[in-house]
Amino acid sequence: MKLGTLVAFAVAAAFAAPLAAQTGTVSGSAAAGATSESGAEKMFRSLDKNNDGFLSRDEVQGSPHEKDFATLDKDNDGKLSRGEHASAPEHASDKAASGGTSPGTSGSTEKKY
Repeated sequence: MKLGTLVAFAVAAAFAAPLAAQTGTVSGSAAAGATSESGAEKMFRSLDKNNDGFLSRDEVQGSPHEKDFATLDKDNDGKLSRGEHASAPEHASDKAASGGTSPGTSGSTEKKY
């Protein structure tokens, strides 16, 4: 193979990989890790019918969060943020798997009196 052809392939591959990763068309662990999301985030996106970034009581009807809505709504604004949604007991395994805290939470377990 000629050097010019080899360089052209290398340049094309360098540009194609990030574009394919954004669209989720590349298989492999690097691309899969870049596009993976937690179960809580997938559920949030599927429940957020109006795509406003919050879940209303109407949007969570029929989900496991319907009965716990008032408890999960920590700031009592009548809607669940991503962080409030991710703090639900149903998503505890997501937090353990990620080794971190949910979006919108401080991660502190210290009790404040």
